[in-house]
Amino acid sequence: MLAYNLLLLWIIISGIFLCEIHKDNHNIKLRTTLFIVLSSIAMIILASLRGSTVGIDYPNYSGYFTEVYTGIHKQGVAFLLSNANIYRPELGYSFLNYVVALFTNDVHVFMAVASIVVVGLTAVLVYKYSPIPWVSMFVFVSFGFFGNSLNFIRQCIAISIFLFSIKYLKEKKFLPYLGIVILSASFHKVMWIMIPLFFIARIKVNWKSLTVYGGLTALIMGLSWPLFNLITKYVYKYYATKEGLYYMMGRDWQTAAIPVITTVTILIVKKFILQRDPKNVVLINFSIYSGLLYIMTCQHFLFQRFGMIFFTSAILIIPGLLASVGVNNEQVDVLRDTESLKIYKNKEQKKKALQERRQIKSSQNMRKYIYYYATAAVLFIGFLYNVWILMANRVNLIPYVTFFAKK
Repeated sequence: MLAYNLLLLWIIISGIFLCEIHKDNHNIKLRTTLFIVLSSIAMIILASLRGSTVGIDYPNYSGYFTEVYTGIHKQGVAFLLSNANIYRPELGYSFLNYVVALFTNDVHVFMAVASIVVVGLTAVLVYKYSPIPWVSMFVFVSFGFFGNSLNFIRQCIAISIFLFSIKYLKEKKFLPYLGIVILSASFHKVMWIMIPLFFIARIKVNWKSLTVYGGLTALIMGLSWPLFNLITKYVYKYYATKEGLYYMMGRDWQTAAIPVITTVTILIVKKFILQRDPKNVVLINFSIYSGLLYIMTCQHFLFQRFGMIFFTSAILIIPGLLASVGVNNEQVDVLRDTESLKIYKNKEQKKKALQERRQIKSSQNMRKYIYYYATAAVLFIGFLYNVWILMANRVNLIPYVTFFAKK
């Protein structure tokens, strides 16, 4: 656990000192960039040096990379389109393996490249779209998304690509959204389900939509086995096998706790989030989908694979939540306008300006306290969640060992 806790501690300390303190200074962008770069390097090093026992899916991806290396040196690029390629429907992932295998047969190099892709894309996303980048990086690690990238490599690459489509989903631009979804689906086929999402993710969040969401959730949970039998009969036949039936087992309530708490919190403060940016209704809906899917995970583990897609958007919505309860720019601008009382010619105007200034200052102080307490709550809950994930150790993240360790 030490390696992961040190990483999280670094993000908290460096995030506060580089990005939070004196964040109104002109060099905040430079300091934020430095934080993101250093944190990304730390994650990439941690992921690249891990041994083959770190990550439950490591042997599967290692074995596939070896197959690709052997296959392309016998058949060339034709291997990617042959029946021997088990990930032929996911040509993006196959091609990534192919490119690395052209240069080396060392699986550690591939794992490093995969980490650079996931962490690198996340870093760019956070820099461009997060209102509080250091909190986004904290959520990425503490909520288990970084740990997932050491296991579910295909899905995590796909999700890290898909998150860039949220911008176009908000702006109702279907073609660029579709292009990004198709690219993400080339790494994991589950992403195809995100195409129809374009038409429902901007639905207003109110008691009517929540009732519909809740009703659909109850219906799916009630008909889960008949639906499972129907789907596996014609499409995903693997899940009907003894090994595949593992995904139909349920998880404990702790698995759903943080995603559901996140959803409830987002719903409580959705008014502030939407005041800051009405287009954030997309992220609010994503939070609802993740909460409901994780509730369904308590019945069948399979739903967690879908819930992960939506829950990962927490790296954007949680900083958005904190930014929405913090001091807004309009208050700052009005306060600056009232700072110079010399512009007012009579006493009545000065008195009114002073009163307005006191009210805004009081509101600012209140919002600052709320922001600090809310940020502290996110750090505390995130740290506890990280500890729970590591102690549960469902995906073999611990003990962390490097590939230099003796087998």
